[in-house]
Amino acid sequence: MILSASKFYSSGTDSTDVALEAAFFAKLKMRNGTFKLTQPSRFQELEAAFRPYVEERADSLREVLDVGVSTGLTTVELARFLTDCGGAPSIVATDLFIEAHIVELVPGFTVFCDPEGWPLQYDVRGIAVRPWVRRLDYVTLAFIPLMLGRSVLRPRLRSRIMAGMSRPVQMITRSLPSNGEIEFVENDIMCRSDRFIRRFDMVRAANILNTGYFSPDQIHIAIENIHSYLRGPGALLMIARTNRARENAGTLFGLNGNGSFTALERVGGGSEIERLVLDFRAPATADGFVSSLIIDKAPRM
Repeated sequence: MILSASKFYSSGTDSTDVALEAAFFAKLKMRNGTFKLTQPSRFQELEAAFRPYVEERADSLREVLDVGVSTGLTTVELARFLTDCGGAPSIVATDLFIEAHIVELVPGFTVFCDPEGWPLQYDVRGIAVRPWVRRLDYVTLAFIPLMLGRSVLRPRLRSRIMAGMSRPVQMITRSLPSNGEIEFVENDIMCRSDRFIRRFDMVRAANILNTGYFSPDQIHIAIENIHSYLRGPGALLMIARTNRARENAGTLFGLNGNGSFTALERVGGGSEIERLVLDFRAPATADGFVSSLIIDKAPRM
């Protein structure tokens, strides 16, 4: 049985049970239709292949960006990997959905929702009930009360959240290290963040930039944003995707002095968007300089 959010976030469940945690988050459907799916140790093959390049740059890895992290479980593993490689960077982990609230509407009925009041789970006297519609619900007509309930509850949930009548929580793993080396930030990879410009020595985008989620034009926007976040020549970009058989296909890129990318290493034939990354050229400004990249601020090699 899946735990209710109230029980999952209770003080009595502080110890990390990876299987329980993964099962809880896997049943949460975000308002964009995605689920919080993650599994431990899914990128070990990539880490083994890319290790020599990371070790070579370990001293220059001061800040690392991990994009689309879901619960951040693999971000914790990334931190360990970078430490094993001799680095000690701080890591910023981003996802579109991190913040959430537990709202008790009436005694015995609690809703776990995002800040916009989108229901993620209903808790009826301690029993977790899914609020999202599945295909079978259109056959059984169960979609009618589910959609009606969501429509009625969202304004009430938003109102209570704005009034401070909720318990704010974060949809992230509880296996985080206690040293504060990982910071979680809600962020949309399609919207450039000024606070990230020229900040990172390495960016990882795993299980997010693929043709199943985005069009080529959208992927180009994401690549342009990531390019602007890299500190300068020598910075690393890791893009990968895991299929249903838990097989990885990914490419490690290096940023060149002219703003283009080079493929340094591949796993499983390389990333499906490798060609889009290699063909990317940063827009030039009127004076001929490559925008969002300062050439003379390359990391130490």
